[in-house]
Amino acid sequence: MPIESEVYAAVKQYEYGEIWGRPGLDLPTRSFISIAVVAAMGHEDELYRQINSGLNLGITPEAIHEVLLQVSVYGGISAWAQAVAVADELFVVRGILPAGDGVTVELEAPMNHEDRKAAAERVMAVLGAGRLGTDAEAPMLGPLPGSAGIRSDDLPLGQEIAWINGHYGYGEVWGRPGLELRTKSFLTMAILQVMHENDQLQFHVNNALNLGITPEEVHEALAQAGAYGGGSGWSNAVGVARDVFRQRGVGAAS
Repeated sequence: MPIESEVYAAVKQYEYGEIWGRPGLDLPTRSFISIAVVAAMGHEDELYRQINSGLNLGITPEAIHEVLLQVSVYGGISAWAQAVAVADELFVVRGILPAGDGVTVELEAPMNHEDRKAAAERVMAVLGAGRLGTDAEAPMLGPLPGSAGIRSDDLPLGQEIAWINGHYGYGEVWGRPGLELRTKSFLTMAILQVMHENDQLQFHVNNALNLGITPEEVHEALAQAGAYGGGSGWSNAVGVARDVFRQRGVGAAS
């Protein structure tokens, strides 16, 4: 067997056997995570492959577009636009979209200002955003060692941008009905892992636990993201997650 074939076989055994074959998460959740990670990294060929696998698993085109919207919050609008173009190309190839028609899948309409504000408040309450629990009196999550933690700029412009980002992210995107909050939490952790955004990752690992995601499931999500984002990023993310587990006094599989 040529060396290239041997390497390819070993990579696929690792990808589908060692990672996808683990029992800790179901296959659709692993697919969602994989799509989000490669979209955030801008890996178009791999994104094409992962979206195709997601469709084969029964994930709908509408759900795939919801995943890409989640990417827009943390990976940026340019990553979203690039990923939508890849998705639409595949949808044409598979006959989901007629050639040249663009996005015709059924998407939720954008919210107005008041709906977005209400949705953001609702989602942040459910997530217990920034607290070690969902109770309004729960203690605040402490910053990572050596970090100042997440804070808005004291300047008026910084406060305004933080407000816009918060209401778009938590209201317009997290508040949409297309995916469960649990799925959106897995996506967010994975995107932040491959972007090496440690403070934000810590914040969202804590939110995941507030949603009832277990420490073991957090580790599975980080491992799935690590298969495509790299082992060093996975190791870094594990260290961030352990800080949250320590603050909450919970254990997790290593």
